[in-house]
Amino acid sequence: MISSLVRLFGQKNSERTLIKSDFHIPHNISPDDIEEINLFIEVRIEFPELVAEDESKTDSVPPFFRQMIVDRPGGIPYMRIRLEGKWIQGLTPEGDIEQDIYYITVPEGQPEEEAQQPIPVHQRNAIQLIYVPAMRDPMTQLKNASGTILWRILRNIEWPDTINEEIKEKMGPVMELFSEIPDVKSVKETLNKEWNSYHKDPRYSHTDLMFSSTDLTSILKKVEVHFSPNEDGNSSTIDRMGDGLRSLFYLTLVSSLLEIEQNMESDVKPALNILAVEEPENHVSPHLLGRVVSNLSNISNKENSQVVISSHSASIIKKIDPEQIRHMQIENHNSIVKGITLPDKQSESFTYIKEAVKAYPDLYFSKLVVLGEGDSEEIVMPKLLSAYDIYPDETSISIVPLGGRHVNHLWKLLNQLSIPHITLLDLDRERYGGGWGRIKYALKQLIENGHDPERLLSVIRNGDPYTYTVEQLEEFHERSNEEVENMECWISILESKNVFFSNPLDLDFSMLKSFEQQYKSTMTYGPRIPDETTDEYTEKKESSIQATLKSEKAKGVTYTEEEKKLMIWYNSLFLGRGKPSTHIAALSNLGKDEYLEKAPSELKSLAERVNELLVENRGSI
Repeated sequence: MISSLVRLFGQKNSERTLIKSDFHIPHNISPDDIEEINLFIEVRIEFPELVAEDESKTDSVPPFFRQMIVDRPGGIPYMRIRLEGKWIQGLTPEGDIEQDIYYITVPEGQPEEEAQQPIPVHQRNAIQLIYVPAMRDPMTQLKNASGTILWRILRNIEWPDTINEEIKEKMGPVMELFSEIPDVKSVKETLNKEWNSYHKDPRYSHTDLMFSSTDLTSILKKVEVHFSPNEDGNSSTIDRMGDGLRSLFYLTLVSSLLEIEQNMESDVKPALNILAVEEPENHVSPHLLGRVVSNLSNISNKENSQVVISSHSASIIKKIDPEQIRHMQIENHNSIVKGITLPDKQSESFTYIKEAVKAYPDLYFSKLVVLGEGDSEEIVMPKLLSAYDIYPDETSISIVPLGGRHVNHLWKLLNQLSIPHITLLDLDRERYGGGWGRIKYALKQLIENGHDPERLLSVIRNGDPYTYTVEQLEEFHERSNEEVENMECWISILESKNVFFSNPLDLDFSMLKSFEQQYKSTMTYGPRIPDETTDEYTEKKESSIQATLKSEKAKGVTYTEEEKKLMIWYNSLFLGRGKPSTHIAALSNLGKDEYLEKAPSELKSLAERVNELLVENRGSI
């Protein structure tokens, strides 16, 4: 995308010139078989200031009045700029390239043959792109060469008309002082003598030593930025700094330029500057990236500026409003660009999802996302996957503990971004809202995310095909938790849709069941358990069931006697102290083979599905 903007609005002719590699060649066609390729790059530039009440913010508009389009009443005026190019097989390996740039003066979808107007150079220059590449050379940009940022800053200064005469006058005494030094005289005489021993032509027969900077232009070519104080109290030039600080100062120059041009009263300044920064994380240490993003955000708030950042860094993404992010992905040899659609701003879900994706920015770069309920999944899932030789860091898998709440919005987000995902929810059987309530919730959210309700709700009942209606689904939470076998049927259906359940309660309970001794050994003393033949034990067990199922009326009727006994330990291990620390301690000495043998069945099924999805999506980046 940035390369396209460079071709449209680059500052140099070389940046605006199409080259052979700009043209797309389908992956299944040999370049040698192509005689001609066409391309076009189009941008839509909107002018929201024209519908704003503040008329002072319309400086960017006048050059483009005649090319603007409004495609509906009350709509924001915009213009279309299109760069068209044609590559033709020629006599050289690079071929021949033709290119033109136009305004398109009709809305999208209307005939365009008669609606193309060439763009005058001065209007094209009203939009300028400042490109900061990933492999940048800040030293070159920091020198005062024509076309660099420092040159643009100094060019904007209003110099007095007599500046050259004044410089020459002030330099006179300096030249005299220099020339009167005896050793300088000796050097000049020797140099003149030796030159004339080689050169006999009367032209150029006299040599002299003098300062070349005797006018404004030559002096400005020597201008350098100095930084003080350094370690010894003096000043240093930019070449003494590391790449990170050079890059930071480069961005400082850009910000200074835009601030100066915004405050200028001039007809030649750009109406819009697009600052395109490619992968700033390449040269700036992670602890400074926040400052970089903050400053770039401030630049984007200037009336004459817009900022585009490309990045593979989660540290940068988490500092950017999700609504401003465009997700770019390669799928089947095609580049796909998508925006982020969030829930309605007035809803609780909007705030939750917005903060969630900022807290877990890795999901944007993932080939697969595993959504879990909470912190336990972040500890247990990597251990499980590594037992299957699936390593999240190597396979770009993100484990995001957000599945239980507003899961439908996270599904929508991941579907929009074409990122495969698996969800692990707690079944919470016999807890309030659990069991059938959880199944109903998952089915409803799948339907809201585009699943066909007729296919999703079709089962075999009493040996015959049967399809539940959406109205019947609304009553699922009223079904008895004792219908365990029917519940397992629906759990299997949901697993086929990549929605898994920690069964029968939650992940912590499932892990305790599978690795009972490992978890019990994490407590030095453990819970106080009375003799099983006493009434005190019965009371202890019943109170533990109530605490585990979070209800004073809970009986645990769908749980086995062994599971009820484990609830005494569950309370001490997971309700009385931190869950992550318990899992870390229990799993630290667990071998791969033992994990594979004893892991909860739902986790084994989930890991196998992860592997299947990774294989299916190897072509996506």
